[in-house]
Amino acid sequence: MKLIETPITSNVNLETLYPELTRHAFANQQAIRLYKLYAYDRTKIVYVDRFDTITLLLLNRQRKIRHQEVETIIHRLLKVDRKKVEVNIGYKQEILESGIRPKESYKDIILVQYKVE
Repeated sequence: MKLIETPITSNVNLETLYPELTRHAFANQQAIRLYKLYAYDRTKIVYVDRFDTITLLLLNRQRKIRHQEVETIIHRLLKVDRKKVEVNIGYKQEILESGIRPKESYKDIILVQYKVE
């Protein structure tokens, strides 16, 4: 499968694209230096670089994200081993328990954080 960067052709901020998810994932955090959108098969990937931390938000509307897919995405985007990143597989449950309901229905949401050295 290919990892494809989705071009952002207009001046759109991240909160417009994913309002509920970004408020929960990036609340009370430092400024965002860079963000990109990727697609891997049917998984949407939001890549956010915040100077000292790189965060990946993996979203899939049709099925659960497999362990091998997470490994591949980490390897291709961050170019590090899985041992060096923090993977939160239960992130969808955290969002639902905090009372946030995304406008789209997702089967799986995974949060990956990498602290840049």
